[in-house]
Amino acid sequence: GRSYMAHIPAVGDAPGASSLSEDPGATPSTSDSSHELRTFGRAAARDPRDSVAGVMDVAPKSELLERAEERREATYLSRQREPLGASYVRGHAIPPQLLETGFGKPGEVKATVSQTKELFALPDERTPAQHAAYVKSHGSYAPGEQIRRNYSWKTREGAIENPWEYGWGGQSEKPELNQVSKALSGEGYGSTEGGASNPQMRAYIEQRRHALGKPRALGHDNTASSIEVFGKSSSTEPQWGTRECMGNYTAEQQAPDADLGRSIRPGWRNVSDDPERSFGLPMVRTDKPMPHVRGVADYQNYGDEPGARAVLNPPSYSELGVEPADFATPLPLPALVNIFARAGLAEAAAVEQAFREAGGGELGLSVIELRRALGV
Repeated sequence: GRSYMAHIPAVGDAPGASSLSEDPGATPSTSDSSHELRTFGRAAARDPRDSVAGVMDVAPKSELLERAEERREATYLSRQREPLGASYVRGHAIPPQLLETGFGKPGEVKATVSQTKELFALPDERTPAQHAAYVKSHGSYAPGEQIRRNYSWKTREGAIENPWEYGWGGQSEKPELNQVSKALSGEGYGSTEGGASNPQMRAYIEQRRHALGKPRALGHDNTASSIEVFGKSSSTEPQWGTRECMGNYTAEQQAPDADLGRSIRPGWRNVSDDPERSFGLPMVRTDKPMPHVRGVADYQNYGDEPGARAVLNPPSYSELGVEPADFATPLPLPALVNIFARAGLAEAAAVEQAFREAGGGELGLSVIELRRALGV
């Protein structure tokens, strides 16, 4: 904020001087003639490189210009203290022995990977009893530790000391192999080989399980059917393949479509006895009279628009937006006086006299008719 200092006017102060002195950096009031307009700072010679183009074009164009730029910037204190690719130079003098041995004190044990790992994950020095108590109180198991409830299981042979090491189930004399492969490929699906050893169980499996692509045994009869696949094929007609695409098709298939180039739909055929008759509407409607006042949305061409000749050889005054039809349009007397006066062809009195002599009435005259009356 601004700081104001009160002072007692000294002898020699100008009459009407303020008793408060403003901030030294503030601009003096223009109403006080005792202060002079001062400019702060130090003037410097303008460098052409300080322009907008020089500031934006900072990249050197060659290695020689880059070397010259480095020599010019070598006098900068910031460039000397912090050179490119090096640390900041603070002027500290490091003892020579520290440059050889470095800082710190060497340790007694050399750092290894295992010691570094133990710094982050301290080894568990608890006893099994302490670990079991901590699991019971906090439910904190070791990574990959199996949950054991310490049940006492007993069988006919006796008690099982370690249930987690006991294997359940019976051992088959002919074990099944490659079960995952058969499940993915469908090989042996519905087969009872290597399955139940009990004949009754085998018969039940054969009755209840049905193989893929074969009829299911519903118990109606025991006769073997010669039909292996039921249903109707999804493809009713022979499908096109690589052979048909390469040219193996009949002459009838090679013939063009019946509706190619003509209409075969009844009621939609353009059939005429006159071979020179053309159907449709022309783009230039010369058959319709042009309206007296055309609307803004009326984009129809009534034959009054110029063709390609006007585009290749445009008429005079076309760059000003004046068409040849504008010279033949009747205009009132004030508009004609203004046009001829600005063009410098005739004065207003001469235009009015020629307008009356040419018989210009309420409809007015065109520019061409008035020029003929004036002879210009």
